[in-house]
Formats: sequence, structure tokens, C-alpha cells
Amino acid sequence: MDENTSTIDIMEIEELKNLLDEFGDNIRFHYDLKKKNWFNIGGKTKVFYKAENLKELINFLKKLDNKEKVFIIGAGSNTLIPDKLFEGVVIKLS
Repeated sequence: MDENTSTIDIMEIEELKNLLDEFGDNIRFHYDLKKKNWFNIGGKTKVFYKAENLKELINFLKKLDNKEKVFIIGAGSNTLIPDKLFEGVVIKLS
């Protein structure tokens, strides 16, 4: 965390950590997306989630309750990711 991070951002991350705790190792916070696309470029996302199955994905989306922006990636081909932080959730489908 740098000195430019606001208290509101910290609370949001802490709230998300508490809300999404049940998803364990499938959740990452401030995750670097470079290795998740074929071009190996891009910045970080506030939350990264790798869905194990459809049931888990549905449960995850219900927990979020449309309170965060969501971006879904597959294999990461033909996907350009900007260098700045994505203020939302990236979901990786396996």
C-alpha cells in the first residue's frame, strides 16, 4: 500500500476480504494480470478470482451483488490489459 491509497480504498478491500473469505486460494487481491494474457502486459486488478466450477461462480457473483465492476477473461488471448489498476473484479474461467 502506498501513501496515495485512501482510507476508503482500504475499507473496500477489507470489506471484500471479509465478504469473499470462503473462496480461499481462488481469490487474490491487488493481483498482477501480466501472466494472465498472451501479451504479458498490463497492470493489476483489485480482485482476481479463478472459478473452479459453475456453482462456485454463481455463489461468488451473488456475494458481489453487483457492487463491483466485473471483467471476465478466458485464455487471455486477444486481450489487452491497461497498465493502471482495474478497480473491480477480474474472473478467470478455467
